[in-house]
Amino acid sequence: MKRTLSLLLSIALAATLLVCPAAAAATSASAPWAQVSGQSIALQGLPGHYNGIQLTLTLNKPADSGFQFAPSLSGADSHTFCTASGNTLTLYISSKGLLNQGGALALGSLAGQGLSVSAVSALKFTTLASDPADTGEITYDRVEIRTGSSQGGSSSGSSGGSWGGSWGGGGALTYPVGTSVSSGGGVQISSTHAAPGETVTLATAPERGYILNSLSVTDSAGRQVAVARLGDGKWSFVMPAGGVTVSATFSPAQSSALPFADVAQGDWFRDAVAYVYAAQLMNGTEPGLFGPGDTTTRAMIVTILHRYEGSPTAGIPGFPDVPRGEYYAAPVAWAAANGVVNGYETGLFGPEDPITREQMAAILYRYAQSKGLDVSGRANLSVYADAWQISPYARDAMAWAVHTGLITGVDSYTLQPGGSAIRAQVATILMRFCQYAETH
Repeated sequence: MKRTLSLLLSIALAATLLVCPAAAAATSASAPWAQVSGQSIALQGLPGHYNGIQLTLTLNKPADSGFQFAPSLSGADSHTFCTASGNTLTLYISSKGLLNQGGALALGSLAGQGLSVSAVSALKFTTLASDPADTGEITYDRVEIRTGSSQGGSSSGSSGGSWGGSWGGGGALTYPVGTSVSSGGGVQISSTHAAPGETVTLATAPERGYILNSLSVTDSAGRQVAVARLGDGKWSFVMPAGGVTVSATFSPAQSSALPFADVAQGDWFRDAVAYVYAAQLMNGTEPGLFGPGDTTTRAMIVTILHRYEGSPTAGIPGFPDVPRGEYYAAPVAWAAANGVVNGYETGLFGPEDPITREQMAAILYRYAQSKGLDVSGRANLSVYADAWQISPYARDAMAWAVHTGLITGVDSYTLQPGGSAIRAQVATILMRFCQYAETH
């Protein structure tokens, strides 16, 4: 169902590209340009973040063979097609997510033999919903073409770097994407070479009985490259101007040793329960039971993070409804002292209140900040119909949590920020957070 909704969303955006009246043509001096090398084509200098792109290629002869789109545009949430008319090809690209995460986007390559691009025109960018950071829709009547050699050095207008290897059947400004993977699983990458600014997609595949322990991307200087979680074992990063190495380690899930009768083989949350149980972050609700469908309270979440931190000593809880001697007294005191929790406007903490999804996001966001982790990423929440329901204090936290994949929508269009988080969901979010902390 989720894949179907995503496809329908992409088709709707593609229809917008086809029939919406064109906006006033842009005349900015910093207009985007087309990087053409052989039969490979990329856009450079893109103006902001967009969900849809349309452009027309004029070729040296009729293009009956169509166009081969870049692997990074072939995800489940993307939709691509092209139309041919004589010597012209019109490309349509739409995605539920943002197509441009940087200043460049690899489009793909011409599928026929002996074809070359003589002009690029009618370039249009569109968004699914208005975003203060973007212009909504912008068009360029004519786009400059810049070509480069595959023999090294930088091409005209490029930001340094070198032409490395080949991609899509033609030389392009790309850098290698290497892998270093431990036993117990594998990682599939959308492309072994990618252009600076191109989004590279990763798919982790643990072997039976294993779970992903850590995933990181480093550049040639050993610096960390930010990795975003897409869900369902998929990740992405924006290619820098240089080669990168994708490193992944896998560890035994130890699921066969789980002492919980209510966590069965094949349950979607089993690996997460095995992870948090092995890490001593979560135990059972009673002997022999984990309680995956049970509600999780605010006190429980803070206690779990306190354990993850190593159970440091803490002062006296500053909330009147958190008495000394309760199992959560020290964790709440520690969390409050470190800015992880603030309590309600009434001055109470509400230890027994069921934690909501937005509260969970806010607590993890503050905890990540307290540990000096990168929390700059933000997702565009306007694609969710109930985004307006997010409380003001939790908006940044929710956008970050969705961007990193810690929290996903209950479906393609609903976040349910005020909905409660059951223990199975909490175990999954905590596992993702631990993995996020290890990669950032």
